[in-house]
Amino acid sequence: MAQPSENMTVAPHVLIDLISAAVRAVPGVARLGTVPHGREGVLRDRRVGFDLRTDPEGVSVDCYLVALPDTSLLEVGVAVQASVAAVLRELLGVAVREVNVSIQDVGAHSPAGDRTKHG
Repeated sequence: MAQPSENMTVAPHVLIDLISAAVRAVPGVARLGTVPHGREGVLRDRRVGFDLRTDPEGVSVDCYLVALPDTSLLEVGVAVQASVAAVLRELLGVAVREVNVSIQDVGAHSPAGDRTKHG
């Protein structure tokens, strides 16, 4: 009888959707930001609002976002860290090394919708 594999493959668009949803679910997040030039990791797409890197010890994520006005930026950052880490650990079962949050701006929700939607 075959033993189950310890490896799991997740399609990049699924990973993008899960992490994006985890960030957008946090109260105080207006929208995802843009990954700065030169920071593209495994996903190699600046539009997704985060950079993902993997190594033998786990996954590291740098999230870039725009916060809503009149919110505690510290609380938003801590909540995004917890939300993203929970999705990675609980839904995907991966070890999380770090989740960093960069709040690039403060502004309203994007009137055209979140630019990170993929079709």
